[in-house]
Amino acid sequence: MTSKVEDGKTPRFDNQIVLPDNVTGLTVNSSTANTYGVYVVFSADIGDLDMYLNEILGSQTGIDKRVQFEIGIGAGGSEVVIAQGVMRLLNAINEVGRILFNNVRVPAGSRIAIRVRDDNASVFSYETHLSLNS
Repeated sequence: MTSKVEDGKTPRFDNQIVLPDNVTGLTVNSSTANTYGVYVVFSADIGDLDMYLNEILGSQTGIDKRVQFEIGIGAGGSEVVIAQGVMRLLNAINEVGRILFNNVRVPAGSRIAIRVRDDNASVFSYETHLSLNS
């Protein structure tokens, strides 16, 4: 359940979780063009182990757009951004984009949330999954 470093090599992880643990994902909405929507909670408490961000998957149906996600930890309304990433989603049905992270630490017991903005004037919904390792 913990990460291990052998002979100074890349850490090997024993546990992976995906949030949320359902097929449809967590719905997060953008706001007007280039403005973040509100944070949506992935987990109120990630557990008793430090976790490390692995990747985020995002999908939508609609027009071609650039999308930026922010991952924050902390109390609602006081989130601290620990990671952000940009993807381009094309005009395709259920296209999935992927952002990889380089072992960004999420402290044990953290509340973890996500918000999104895009370059479109209309509000769009995105289905998201977050993958973490311990």
